[in-house]
Amino acid sequence: VNLVAPQPHPRHHPTTEPSNPDRFLQNSSKSCAARPGAAARLYHLFTFSLQTKALDGSFFMHNRTTSRASVIAGGICVALFALLTVALLTVDRQPVAGDGSLVGLATFNLNARALLGQHDMAEKLSNILLIVPAICALAFAVIGSRQLIQGRHRWSVDRDLWLLLALYGAMLVLYVLFNCVSPNNRPILEDGVCEPSFPSSHTLLAVTMLGSSMVQIVQRMRAGGWRSAALIVCGVAMAGIVIARAMAGVHWATDILGGILLGTALVAFYHAIAFAAENHKAARGKHARL
Repeated sequence: VNLVAPQPHPRHHPTTEPSNPDRFLQNSSKSCAARPGAAARLYHLFTFSLQTKALDGSFFMHNRTTSRASVIAGGICVALFALLTVALLTVDRQPVAGDGSLVGLATFNLNARALLGQHDMAEKLSNILLIVPAICALAFAVIGSRQLIQGRHRWSVDRDLWLLLALYGAMLVLYVLFNCVSPNNRPILEDGVCEPSFPSSHTLLAVTMLGSSMVQIVQRMRAGGWRSAALIVCGVAMAGIVIARAMAGVHWATDILGGILLGTALVAFYHAIAFAAENHKAARGKHARL
């Protein structure tokens, strides 16, 4: 009789793989790769939306990640604007303004002016394009007025619209402040007067008002062709005003740069705080969407 020994059940005797001395190192490297460092997280913070969601404006949608990114971007812009202002007050000051007053970073500004030139048509274009931010501001004023009339109380108006009004007020205060203590005057005389030049008021207005309008558009309009079209119009108008103002020859290059930095900082901080209570408002059904 041939007796065959019973085979052990695999549940009671699981198979074992041969030991691999490099397995521990491989698992360690995988776990380290799964936990990126601070630099990788910061890179992801600024690029996660730009990879797939730039056209429909999802980057402007408020959430914890974009709010943190806005705070970081706003802080960086404020720091750069402060450094630029200090440089204009201390570095390479020469009497090259239209009235012979001192201008900071004179060599850079003169070279940039020689490169860009002076074009009257560009100045007219920059003034015409200001119609776009004016229309945006009027639209948000209509929305807020309708909410106020319907609710019959100031708190019936969306919080982000009140903050938008505060943003416009802050922009106006900064304009008046730098109009009084501007470190540079313009390169040309206008009607025999050399006006303060830093930062460019057109640039500051375009970046602040159109940037905040893009934030509002993303929050209030449903994703689709109309929202993308509105974002493109605002973006093109913003770029057009900035470029036209740089080519008009009525500002120094540092004036344009200062307006961009200051306007971007204002929009970034507005984006970070304006919709912090959006989920609460959405639960109440208050936040109007178009």
